[in-house]
Amino acid sequence: MFDQSASPLRRLEAYLGIYVQYFSPKHRTDTKELIYYLGSPLQGRRIIYFGLSFKGDACGFAVLMYYPDEKIGIFDFIVIAPNRRGYGAYFAFADLIAEYLEEKRIIANYFVSEVLVDYASSAHAMGPHMLVRLLRFQGFKRARIDYMAPDPSCVKSVSSCRALLMIAPSPDREQIDAGEFMKIVDLIYFNHYLRWYGPFLSDGRKVEYARVLTEERERLHQRAHANDPITLNGMKDADVRLEPATERHRAGLAVVLMTSALVSIPLAVAPSVQTGIVVLSLAAVIFVAVLSNRTVRRQFLRIFDQLG
Repeated sequence: MFDQSASPLRRLEAYLGIYVQYFSPKHRTDTKELIYYLGSPLQGRRIIYFGLSFKGDACGFAVLMYYPDEKIGIFDFIVIAPNRRGYGAYFAFADLIAEYLEEKRIIANYFVSEVLVDYASSAHAMGPHMLVRLLRFQGFKRARIDYMAPDPSCVKSVSSCRALLMIAPSPDREQIDAGEFMKIVDLIYFNHYLRWYGPFLSDGRKVEYARVLTEERERLHQRAHANDPITLNGMKDADVRLEPATERHRAGLAVVLMTSALVSIPLAVAPSVQTGIVVLSLAAVIFVAVLSNRTVRRQFLRIFDQLG
């Protein structure tokens, strides 16, 4: 954990290296800015960087910007190195972050995260479909409204900044009023983004950037009030390709379902420890065979689909 100016810079650089290596440059924040604001934070904003290590080596990095006056926390991104990627690494990282926030009593009415729909932004191979799934496991819900992440690249191409706005409300609920939603949007657009990037832009680019944000904010304001209240967890029109389960995953699920049914029959007829061991051993053999051999797996799925 790196909390503003009290952080050892040399150790932070190792985690920033993970960010640079596995996050697309298209929407990546310059690491010089990340270091600058850690030492010179903007008023009303607390900056916390999280680094994940495995056996002493940096393998993950995440950024939280917390606004205590509004009680809103914005997770800018979470990156995990491919050699440590997976549900286990992500959930371990998320749990450690949650423990820290609870320990430090960092309480938010909303935690927010943006998921860019543009697949080209996912150089770290954790595409938007995966990020949405993982965030939903952590209590985040998608605000059902067309949204643009106010990255500076929006000046050249608004379409490349299309995003899903994921919100974790406290207390949990399924809707949010348009007025409350726009308070979050205004903080993201003008406090979170414009105040961050403004000092690094020329006067002309800053004016143009502010103009685009203002125009998009007004369009978002109209959409929000036309759909008041806004549904949270509205995924039907999300425009994100949630990839279908792989053949291996389908086979694994089929084995689990069939095993559950088959185990109950012999145990009901002859309930004993010996019977249970035999049945479970047979189920384990089938499970390994199905997952490790493509021919067996496809034949098993064919039978399972016919039974269904």
